[in-house]
Amino acid sequence: ADGAGAWRAAGESPERAGAEPTGAERATAPRAPQLPGVPAGDDETVATLMHRMDVLATACELLLDEPVFNETVAVRRCARLLAAELADWAFVDLTGHGGPVIAGPGGATAADAVPPLRRQVAMGPDDERSVEAARMLEELEPVQGTLPHTVFITRQSTVRPHVDDLELLGVCPDGQPVCAKIGATSVLSVPIEDGERCLGTITLTASGDYGPFDLMDLGVVQRLGRYLALVIRASRLYRRRAEVADTLQAGLLPKSLPTIPGASVAARYLTATHGAAEVGGDFYDVFRTEDGWGLILGDVCGKGEDAAAVTATARHCARLAARWKPTPGDVLGVVNEALLDEDRFVTAVMAGLTMETERVLVSLGVAGHPPAIVVRADGVIRSASRGGVPLGLFEDFEPGLDGVELSVGDTLVLHSDGVLEACDLQRQEFGMERLLETLAAHAKDTPEGMLGAVERALLEFCDGDLRDDVSMLALRVEPPSLG
Repeated sequence: ADGAGAWRAAGESPERAGAEPTGAERATAPRAPQLPGVPAGDDETVATLMHRMDVLATACELLLDEPVFNETVAVRRCARLLAAELADWAFVDLTGHGGPVIAGPGGATAADAVPPLRRQVAMGPDDERSVEAARMLEELEPVQGTLPHTVFITRQSTVRPHVDDLELLGVCPDGQPVCAKIGATSVLSVPIEDGERCLGTITLTASGDYGPFDLMDLGVVQRLGRYLALVIRASRLYRRRAEVADTLQAGLLPKSLPTIPGASVAARYLTATHGAAEVGGDFYDVFRTEDGWGLILGDVCGKGEDAAAVTATARHCARLAARWKPTPGDVLGVVNEALLDEDRFVTAVMAGLTMETERVLVSLGVAGHPPAIVVRADGVIRSASRGGVPLGLFEDFEPGLDGVELSVGDTLVLHSDGVLEACDLQRQEFGMERLLETLAAHAKDTPEGMLGAVERALLEFCDGDLRDDVSMLALRVEPPSLG
């Protein structure tokens, strides 16, 4: 799959690709089809053209065969294909911050005004000596004056059918010219450009069967450089969006959970594998209330920056309202009023905690969200009442209400619907029963261990493919401290 084209599929070795066919091969080879503009009977030219077309087709398949564009994978696949089908050695050099913009008349870009090139891949033959040389050449940066650096600055492709300067590709740390070390007798180099910027270069060397390079080779590699540039640009754009999403998401969740006397608290947040470059809608928080502590966990409809704004509103509004509203139902009512002008609704569950010696009184408010779960110290499970309507839909909001009492060793668990709706390959949901069984099996564990067990069971069930964000929050009542 890594660069196997029509020639390789037919069983031909890389060493034979491009080599002059033997007499027996000429006698038994099928007659090549006639191509426009190619003289009849020129089978070698036709075969060469078909080979180059096959390399380009294979390159497209390799570069696009990723659910999410991956720059590192694309670069290595490209180099491996070229080193197998067109050259003895392939080098890919990139800059991490974009290259020089194309200059207008009389406006050439100075070499020292662009970021440096960094060697990404040096790929050659599979023999032991070449593998050792590749490790060294991957550490050798293309400095000013070398062909790759010149091509990067000028954005002008170059082919040297016959090498007359052994230092064309630089000098090794031991003082030996690169061309001499790898036996390069022919070199070509093309820019990796996306139409606006030059992102780097592809450089090929040949000796023996693959050389000398000609304009046909140059054209093929130029096109491949364009394909690779588009993949790299998409990859970097996706990565930047993912980094922004991660930063926004981090701002929507507490940096750390507060210490609650007489209890231990843990939380888990898992980002969906689909739409990873967007901000998720799940949130949770733990905060002081008028006469105790509050826990809230919610889920905003949708993803992205708009959902993030609603998430921030819901979370901070609940934290603020809990300072003067006595019950979770009243707090959720304030949040509902704040969200009426938004275009998205929010489901949420909130727990108000009154801390007493060796027990905690919990009042619950639910707004269209999966109910809280109580895991007793002996493993008995109770699911609290559900009910209420999502926040932000109606002015006459009525939450679902419930109350529970926690003793030492009991654990309160809040979770998003991403836990229940995670699916396996047969599209079966994880569901409430699997969640309750996992929690019961780890009733003696710490809150952190309990949520970790749910995470492992969930990822194993869906084979790591989460379709929605997952958030969980757990509080355990601890024995009184002797101190």
